Amino acid sequence: MAVWNSFKRIESVFNAEIPDRVPKFEISIEIPELNPLVDGQEVGSGILFFPPQLIEMFHEKPSLISQMEQIVTNPRTLETILGGSPKKTARIHVEFNYDMFLTFPGVPMIFKNKIFEDFHTEEDNKVVRGPDGRLVWRTSPDGAHTRHGFIQSPDDWEKYIEFDVDHPGNSILVKRTLNTCKKIDLVPTFFLFGSGFFEELCGMFGFETMFKLLVKDKSFVKDIVTQMSDYSIALVEKVIEKGGKYIYMSNDLGIKGTSIISPQMFREFFKPSIKKFCNKVHSLGGKVIMHSCGYVSELLPDFVDMGLDALHPIEKASGNDIVELKEKFGKDIIFIGNVPIPLLSHGTPEEVTEYVRYLLKNVSKDGGHIFSSSHSVTKWCKLENFIAYNEAVHNYGTYPITF
Repeated sequence: MAVWNSFKRIESVFNAEIPDRVPKFEISIEIPELNPLVDGQEVGSGILFFPPQLIEMFHEKPSLISQMEQIVTNPRTLETILGGSPKKTARIHVEFNYDMFLTFPGVPMIFKNKIFEDFHTEEDNKVVRGPDGRLVWRTSPDGAHTRHGFIQSPDDWEKYIEFDVDHPGNSILVKRTLNTCKKIDLVPTFFLFGSGFFEELCGMFGFETMFKLLVKDKSFVKDIVTQMSDYSIALVEKVIEKGGKYIYMSNDLGIKGTSIISPQMFREFFKPSIKKFCNKVHSLGGKVIMHSCGYVSELLPDFVDMGLDALHPIEKASGNDIVELKEKFGKDIIFIGNVPIPLLSHGTPEEVTEYVRYLLKNVSKDGGHIFSSSHSVTKWCKLENFIAYNEAVHNYGTYPITF
């Protein structure tokens, strides 16, 4: 059998070919025994991409903002500071023979410095409040964070948001990441802020305000989606020009049993711009992966029509039947997932192995499937179950799958 590497394996799947074995992908691996410093629940940004600690530093010492600007404006300095992150992030993926992982092209530059003047933290950086004292972001005792939106009106949008696609910080890490990944045999998929629209806008406005705007100020919503679309398209051109190929957008559209937004509203406000983005990526030779938690089965025809190449993570607990979806849409879109987090957290190694074999036999057997958890490997997942999952894919996931 020929020796395949991860780059060739992933490319074969996206070219509708059968690789040597079923590939694996994970957003992050956060099991304390493996990765004690990373907790996906607690790293949530209070505002956009900034942790509450940094927000408070800038709020208390505005002079630090100018220092930050000097750093992010100097490509060499910024790359020195952030340049080691791809290898550190990918350490466990390499250890467990993953083929693809999620990373960032740089720091999205879409904000004005007034954010740091107006927002501050409380309760040991567990709460972020706006200039009027309104709750913007909170971390619960178990680490889960909730966003209530730091933008409440069109005026706030003008006050705090400014897209600077030409800033070198946007794509500063692409070349170094690719160079690192080729050495460690791991495919990077670059997360691009602003390309999914719905989830990002809900995080910025909060769900309540966002849905009010969708009903009462449609023209404003369509205008800001256009702004985000122009930014994401200009940025993806830079990322692919520097060698990136696999582009990742996060766009949570579902909850358990239903979509958050109606299909009709999704088609009116967001689908056209995502389709435009996908067309641009394809014209440049790239591929688009979209993450969407929750129940999204009713939106699959729209996802295919938009031109998505792959969908992640096909969450079983929300009601998605990956076998049924693969039968209906497997020729048109790649499915990434759907090893359940509840199974990895509460099941036994034997149950995990059985489920992996089920997916291999019913989903992976004819290609078009990349293994992943149904979100990320959270801190609640048992180490022995994670090991069983990886061993099962290794032991039974070689093509042709015959058991």
